[in-house]
Amino acid sequence: MRNVTKGVLASALLAAAMMVTTSIDTATAQMRELRFAEFGPNRGTRAAGLKWLDEEMRKRSNGTLGLNISWGGALLGAKTAAQGLSDGVADMASIVPVYAPGKLVAYEVVDTLQFGDEWVGMMATYEFMTANEDAVKEQRKFNLRYFGNYTTGPTQLLTKDKAVTTGADLNGLTIRATGAFVPAFKSQGAATVSMSQPKVYEALSNGSADGSTTYYYVAKAYKHYEVAKYITELNMGQVLAFGIAMYEPTFQSLSPEHQKLITDLGKEFTVYMAEQMNASRTNVKKELQDGIDGHKMEIIEPTPELRQALVEVADADVQKWIEKANKKSMPADNILAAYKELVAKYEKERDEKGYPWAR
Repeated sequence: MRNVTKGVLASALLAAAMMVTTSIDTATAQMRELRFAEFGPNRGTRAAGLKWLDEEMRKRSNGTLGLNISWGGALLGAKTAAQGLSDGVADMASIVPVYAPGKLVAYEVVDTLQFGDEWVGMMATYEFMTANEDAVKEQRKFNLRYFGNYTTGPTQLLTKDKAVTTGADLNGLTIRATGAFVPAFKSQGAATVSMSQPKVYEALSNGSADGSTTYYYVAKAYKHYEVAKYITELNMGQVLAFGIAMYEPTFQSLSPEHQKLITDLGKEFTVYMAEQMNASRTNVKKELQDGIDGHKMEIIEPTPELRQALVEVADADVQKWIEKANKKSMPADNILAAYKELVAKYEKERDEKGYPWAR
């Protein structure tokens, strides 16, 4: 009897030990949080998108996978994000390849065309970055895996005291501009200066700038409506080389189920952000027109001639990207053509079916 009792006790202790071990393993699995480096603040449309992503990740994985988001550049700043992620400082991060020269040149091609449709641009970019052999090869070279995309939305022109309708209205103005917009505005007689968006408010206030290229959400977020009266609705190109990437070794360390979850969520996140940015642009435009804290902005419709002149010069700036890609022995013409085909593909889908959230 004593031996039987000992046997039962031993079995019970073994079972209990196994239960404890299983509980510990389960708890460990449930606590797998991916370190996410976000250089932006914990507010606004993009921050809301990342919170949505975290919630969906936890829900779909039954609480076994989530994000631990470091906001405001606490882990990696905008200029260090791509390199830091490549080095494994974070598991995922928001990245802007222009801040990491030479690392993701293929990704930069998505900024070379002048069109403002958020969904078309983001979906064309998503397919390009996940399916184009040259783009994927470049990512793997730097231990990166593209996840999904953001966008700034179409570029507009903010001006302090003068409504800009024609090219003649730009002559003599000093405009804060970057990239292809520098030669575009110079072609109309404007001078250009380079500065970050947070410094635009002061520049407009002290008169060192008469205007700035902008996006509707930026005009609201930085309270530029307090120091500027007009937005000329150019609806030119958007910044699409702006998204989320993952540290490739982290992706490979995940279970097949979690890898599929990450892949599926990347596309869904891109569609979700396209919808949010489209709605934000419409809503913020109305807010600025109606007035915020007593400050109203007038939305100006440019002449077709002005927009066309700016687009032509901006489009010609693609040659700089082609030269950059060729220096890296990349098939620049093929890459550009492939991206243009994807833009046309999603424009056709939009025209025939509308946006996914409105179908």
